[in-house]
Amino acid sequence: MTVFKRKKLNNQKGFSLPELIVVLLIIAILIVLALPQLISSRRAFRFSGVQRIIAASLSDARQEAMSQRTPVTVRYSDATKRIIIHGGNFGAQGDAKNRSAELTGSGLEQNELVYGQPGGAPSALGDSVTITALTAGEAVVTFQADGSVIDAANNPRNNGLFFYNANYPDDMAFAVSVLGAGGRVKIWRYNKNTTSYVE
Repeated sequence: MTVFKRKKLNNQKGFSLPELIVVLLIIAILIVLALPQLISSRRAFRFSGVQRIIAASLSDARQEAMSQRTPVTVRYSDATKRIIIHGGNFGAQGDAKNRSAELTGSGLEQNELVYGQPGGAPSALGDSVTITALTAGEAVVTFQADGSVIDAANNPRNNGLFFYNANYPDDMAFAVSVLGAGGRVKIWRYNKNTTSYVE
């Protein structure tokens, strides 16, 4: 080995112990600062998944009712935090062919999902739809063969399913509305700055 190569190897230095400690300390501080934000983002993503499941279930039920030319019902159970679809190809209520979707799990606890509106939120959406009252712990939306939703007197009936997260009521509130005349499904997110639901 030549003298030049030996000198070159001797001049190469690594990090000193204090430098490594400082770098690791900076990384640890960044992780501690970013961790709450990451956890909050994960919870928000999971909670927005609930919104997508509800909207998709309502849209699927409407499509099934129109294609099968028969009523199809979407049933939300507040006790089990589950959506069940029955009617048409989904079979009668309680049939094994019923489609169901769990709204909690994967990090979202049952006690976190609350049916209703956070304090200070308006009682009506921009399309004038208000919350559908729970009957025996359930909210029920039945689509007719033409895709509409009607009441007992055969008049169009609007429905609104409102939810929020018990731990973050103002940050993770949303609603899904169903317009009775045509059965259109709309998604709304609560904006705490304007205290209103935005489509």
